[in-house]
Amino acid sequence: MRISLGDVSLWFDVSGPSVIPQGDTTAERPVVVAVHGGPGLDHMTVKSALGPLAEDFQVVYFDLRGHGRSDHSSAEFWNMRTWADDLRRLCDALGLDKPVVLGSSFGGDVALTYAGLFPGHPGGVILANTTGGRSDQQRVIEAFGRLGGPEAAAVARRTSADKTGDSQAEFIRVCYPLYSATSGWAGESRQFLARMIKNMDVSLHYVSQRANGFDPWTVTAAVRCPVLVLTGEDDPICPLPVVEELASQLPAKTTRLVKLPGARHTIFRDRPDLAFPAVRDFVFQIKESQPAS
Repeated sequence: MRISLGDVSLWFDVSGPSVIPQGDTTAERPVVVAVHGGPGLDHMTVKSALGPLAEDFQVVYFDLRGHGRSDHSSAEFWNMRTWADDLRRLCDALGLDKPVVLGSSFGGDVALTYAGLFPGHPGGVILANTTGGRSDQQRVIEAFGRLGGPEAAAVARRTSADKTGDSQAEFIRVCYPLYSATSGWAGESRQFLARMIKNMDVSLHYVSQRANGFDPWTVTAAVRCPVLVLTGEDDPICPLPVVEELASQLPAKTTRLVKLPGARHTIFRDRPDLAFPAVRDFVFQIKESQPAS
């Protein structure tokens, strides 16, 4: 499905009903809006991971401007402020009041920006396997070295310095299989990547502009809604010390950090026993705290 926001048309999909029968009446279920990883990837980065949430919630998936099946627009709009504003306008267009937004990986950068720029808009934000836009390349290189040895560290180092995208194939071959420690991930990840619609132009543009771009950490103090931060203790892309620092920058009274032992970047695959209950508890607590409509 597609929805027009005026200057851009975004593709979206939903999993799970929004209203269910309950005895002689009906009940509305919470809605979670999922923001995918990237930049340059599409909603499949989260849809395959978050399937079990549809048992309790309606989950809205969409492709960011420039990504997947949404309008590609133009490079001047491939930036964090625009993506965050598109997220806000998408929720408004769908009639979602005080939405709960789950941003995964790069999607967490977008979700954090949205929560900071529009603090009265979200009902809650879940930052999953993300550093919120802050990078520590040396820690990333060291993490890949611990998990995959000298070759993985060398590839991670070359990729971090690459401004052309030439290292992507090597990174996918050597480092991407290290995103999870669970059996079967290597084969599943190949299918996972093959199903995606990729836009390398977005990725290259965003990386090239990053030094002069918007830093989501500059708006952490403005965030007013409850925040759940989920992180794998062994995530090579989002090192635990950086995530812990991010959580410390958010309002202490409304922020909860959940560290998942044994999980790498694919936290919902690696520790579903901990990740999904944490999300469910967070969302239902928000629903219970909101006034009845």
